[in-house]
Amino acid sequence: MTETPVNHPIRVALFISGSVLFFAIMNMFVKLAAETGLPVPQILFFRSVIGLLPILFLMAQRRNLDLFKTTRHSGHFVRSFVGFFSMCCFFWSFALLPLANATAIHFASPLILTALAVLLLDEKVGPHRWAAVIIGLCAVLFMLQPAGNGDPIGSLVAMCAAILGAFAMIAVRKLGDTEHALTIAFYFTLYCVFLSGVWTLFIWQTPTLPGLAYMVATGLLGGLGQVWLTYAYAKAPAAFVSVFSYLSIVFVTVLDIAVWGHVPPWQVGVGSVVVMGCGMYIVYRETRKRAPLASETMPCTEGEAAPTEADRQNPV
Repeated sequence: MTETPVNHPIRVALFISGSVLFFAIMNMFVKLAAETGLPVPQILFFRSVIGLLPILFLMAQRRNLDLFKTTRHSGHFVRSFVGFFSMCCFFWSFALLPLANATAIHFASPLILTALAVLLLDEKVGPHRWAAVIIGLCAVLFMLQPAGNGDPIGSLVAMCAAILGAFAMIAVRKLGDTEHALTIAFYFTLYCVFLSGVWTLFIWQTPTLPGLAYMVATGLLGGLGQVWLTYAYAKAPAAFVSVFSYLSIVFVTVLDIAVWGHVPPWQVGVGSVVVMGCGMYIVYRETRKRAPLASETMPCTEGEAAPTEADRQNPV
């Protein structure tokens, strides 16, 4: 499979950066909604219902009803079930940690994915990538120490999100053999609506007006970010797009300072740089060893890492 050329790199870079910014602001609203006392599944329900609309819009644009058809229902269920709980943990980590801390820990997902690909996908990983995985995970452990992250439970939840996100991306890669990315995204979001909806029935909290506005904003921003991200993956190779995804740590750090007055400790700053460097190096090595994933393997959900590196946490 040949690599998609970047015909308009500046335009594509702007779309990627805009998408990452939308997702960062969405995560800010997730945290604000949680601070009003709203449970994570309820926030996720609003995010999923509203987020389904842009996916349906993109599918309608293609005028191909076959996108709704699938014979791999069990595969979609596994991917969606694991991805759903990854998103739950990711959103929950925002309620427990500053945005930058939670986001930095979640960058471990592509590193974990590389290791899991050896066991579950029979991929060959050379010493260079193994070294990047080990160094990156050591940096994550460095950030997990109490001096770097004040809430050990929050750190554990963020790490669970990263691990589950890596497993979800393994499922995405397997589905990608036969399924279009929009089909995967549609069924994932549909399952999220169902799972979060059923859960919300038992824990419903009547939102305040600000709380309702925050939840609606998560859906709108997530949907807009998805449309822009989809455009970027259609116009550029996954490796090009995935590198820009690391801008999220910059955006959430600014939001942490502006909204909560929280400046990340130096451990998080140093650890983030190391983890990002390892992640980008893995992408670089993958593009040298094999053709990068095409636009059909675009990301499929918030909190989950992007294609070649992971399932970028901010979906289709």
